[in-house]
Amino acid sequence: MPLDPTTPIPPAAATRTAALPDVRAGFVLIYALASFGALLVLLTPSLESLALRIDATVPAADAPGALGTVLTFGLILQVLALPTIGRLSDRTRSRLGRRRPWILAGVAGFLVGSVVMALVPTITGLTVGYAILSVSGSSCVAAVLAVMSDRVPVRQRGIVSAFLGLGTVVALIVGSVIVAAVPANSGGMFVVPAIVGAVFLVLFAVLMGDRSSAADEPLPELSPALLLSTFWVSPRRYPDFGWAYLSRFLLQLAYAFLTTYQAFYLISHLDVPARDVPGKVLTGTLLLGVATIVSSVVAGRYSDKLGRRKVFVITAAFITAGALSVIAGAADLQLFYVGLVLGGIGYGGYTAVDLALATDVLPNPDDAANDLAIFNTASTLPQALAPAIAPAILAVAGQSYPVLYVVAAVVAVVGGFVVFRVKAVR
Repeated sequence: MPLDPTTPIPPAAATRTAALPDVRAGFVLIYALASFGALLVLLTPSLESLALRIDATVPAADAPGALGTVLTFGLILQVLALPTIGRLSDRTRSRLGRRRPWILAGVAGFLVGSVVMALVPTITGLTVGYAILSVSGSSCVAAVLAVMSDRVPVRQRGIVSAFLGLGTVVALIVGSVIVAAVPANSGGMFVVPAIVGAVFLVLFAVLMGDRSSAADEPLPELSPALLLSTFWVSPRRYPDFGWAYLSRFLLQLAYAFLTTYQAFYLISHLDVPARDVPGKVLTGTLLLGVATIVSSVVAGRYSDKLGRRKVFVITAAFITAGALSVIAGAADLQLFYVGLVLGGIGYGGYTAVDLALATDVLPNPDDAANDLAIFNTASTLPQALAPAIAPAILAVAGQSYPVLYVVAAVVAVVGGFVVFRVKAVR
């Protein structure tokens, strides 16, 4: 999935922005809507509409591999584009400011990408369209998230981050509503989310108050070494950070197996007609979303109260494994929905504390923004790798999706145990 909007800023940046005036409710609203819009654009194709289009385009046996090809290429581009565009945005000198040009360029790009996916119903067309959308949507995400340090004072960052953090769950729900509402397997399931996202992002770009950076002092030339440093923290030098990264990677990989392949699971395992899949996915997403929100609030509060992180990660991992096991053994939609509710409880409990755990083991607090950008690739990389790995598992398992989810359950358990290796956090 894209960089986590709850990422805190480094202490040095906090000092520089301590004197910023408070942002008003109207700004927080359009800021949250912009974040939601960018996530809606990126998440809807990867979690639902691409799977539905591919299922209608290629034979059922070839669909998982085809989806893997499209998603893996696009998501790898997201992993590379997010930190790269973030750094380029910091260095931008223009009358429109540092962030606005990247938001507007991103909007133009993802509208093109969505139209390509809608009008060219071949694997090549979907791959090209999703690649354009991935880079363009990442441009919007990187610029939007940077506004937190530009405009929001330290004393308000908690509440603003809370509103931004709801964007992922709301984007999942709204994306499912859109896919269910448009004509079955039509181009609207690609174009409508892009249009909705574009409206909110353009509104934010117009009203955000991004000051001109044309007169700012030029920065030194961006060297290849400086650019490459954006992507790496040595796990040998900073083992706690490395283990926290691996734990998040494994748990996010388990969820990527679940969310990416649920449409195929419903069609192949539960014999749900393809025309009914959007409605069933919408119901499941609503259940998963509500459970995630409630679990996140409860886990976050008690983790802070008890001063403990690892026990919540481990508990969430086992709940997730249980959820995936329930789904693997489900013989009807009711058990599938029970598994999704359990999955939401586990996912909410994990996401409420994993970023807090990461900030406790940062290699260098002065480089927190860069290090946390790297940490957030542990969310996006699994989305790219799951479609590449799953076809091999399905081939060995005779196209059995329950086997795929049992493997995902094992991955989740390993992700929970890995966090035991983190020494600096209770």
